[in-house]
Amino acid sequence: MTTKPVEIYILSGFLGSGKTTLLTRLLAWEKERNRQVAVLMNEIGNISVDSRLLPPDTPLKELLNGCICCTIQAQLSHQLLSLCQQHAPDAIYIEATGAAHPIEVLEACITPLMAKQLKMCKIVTTLDLPRWRDRDRLSLRVKRLMEEQVRFTDFLIINKASDVTEGERERLTTDLTRINSTAPQIVTDFARFDLPLLYDAVGTHTSFYRTETHQPAHAAEHLRVRAFSYTWDKPIDRNKFEAWLRTTPDTLYRAKGYLRFHDQPQQTMLFQYAYGMPMFTEEPFPYPSTVVFIGEDLPETELKAQLAKL
Repeated sequence: MTTKPVEIYILSGFLGSGKTTLLTRLLAWEKERNRQVAVLMNEIGNISVDSRLLPPDTPLKELLNGCICCTIQAQLSHQLLSLCQQHAPDAIYIEATGAAHPIEVLEACITPLMAKQLKMCKIVTTLDLPRWRDRDRLSLRVKRLMEEQVRFTDFLIINKASDVTEGERERLTTDLTRINSTAPQIVTDFARFDLPLLYDAVGTHTSFYRTETHQPAHAAEHLRVRAFSYTWDKPIDRNKFEAWLRTTPDTLYRAKGYLRFHDQPQQTMLFQYAYGMPMFTEEPFPYPSTVVFIGEDLPETELKAQLAKL
């Protein structure tokens, strides 16, 4: 019997932009639909405040003292697996820390070991409109992060709209459209909007994370970055694989997984790829030969055909 993949929604947005307010509304909506959902919350500090705002019966895991993007990436997979095994949810909502880059959170979610258990559905970003208006007062690093959170989202919720003038709203939303012309925009206060719009914008059958056994009904044309996994049932030629990597598009940003090669068919290798550089490390456990590839506008069908020939 095939288990239905757990839907994953990543809630992104800078500090104070309204992520938790949105999350509580989404949880109430899911309850009305009689769906079982769980939450994973990330806080840079060692105390979680926002989790206390959630309904007490919500299955919850917390990642404290760091950011999913960097210092505690490894913990995320463990917590996701724990939520799946303990609660068998229909969906998991990940509220990232305000300092998180959404693509880094996405990357942390995608691991070869859970490739067939998760369905990445959407990155949803909340934006504080007055803060965006005044972003030139912020440090270059924070300004850049806010821009990236807008650039790499599938659905943009523009909060605190009543705190700026009508003329400012028009100018600012035009700025946001220039950064991300494909994500639907909702201009509102307190994350109030017709929630089905979020789920219908792309459709829960469409994902930027696609496995061999679960394909979406149609192309993810609204998504800027997506990932796919590939599994080999036998060892491959290492030289051919490394030569293939040198021919991949510049928009292949990241790849990771496990491989076995002809010269050491019993040895599993941990494979990491970033910035055009592959790394291989001996892995003591005999994991399946599965690699996840992450990039922008990747020719997935073509790449899979090439991988099949290795």
